[in-house]
Amino acid sequence: MKIYTRTGDDMTTSLIYKRVFKNDEAVECLGTIDELSSHLMLATHYADGEVKKTLTSLAEDLFDLSADLLRVKPERLITEKKIAWLENTIDGFSAQLPEQHGFVLPGSTIASAQIHVARTVARRLERKMVTFGLKETLDPELFRFVNRLSDLLYVLARNSE
Repeated sequence: MKIYTRTGDDMTTSLIYKRVFKNDEAVECLGTIDELSSHLMLATHYADGEVKKTLTSLAEDLFDLSADLLRVKPERLITEKKIAWLENTIDGFSAQLPEQHGFVLPGSTIASAQIHVARTVARRLERKMVTFGLKETLDPELFRFVNRLSDLLYVLARNSE
């Protein structure tokens, strides 16, 4: 099977429900999710133990986020339960850290640096979702999920120093 179809040569791409320009807000969100997933999986090559497992789990959750953004299924995949898991995981990793005073210079280790890169991509995803959310109604859980995701990445980066 060929990887190329030539259907995108006209600056459009296919979403589940229609063809759109490649700079469409939904495509921007999906592309940023893809980028974030790549950064998370790259970080797993430098991370250890529970941090590594958590990063992999987060990358898997991004498939659900993509599906929910496009409303692929009638039931939501990003639920309050997943948000609660993020919050509990943040609390668990935070308890292992010394109190923080002031700003943190990101990246004292390769693992920490890569997780901080992923965190900044997650923050960009938040901004792109706001733009998309001004055009299409998005579930509030999706915004909370990405906000907690970036918080968790911050804590994981600190735990990797």
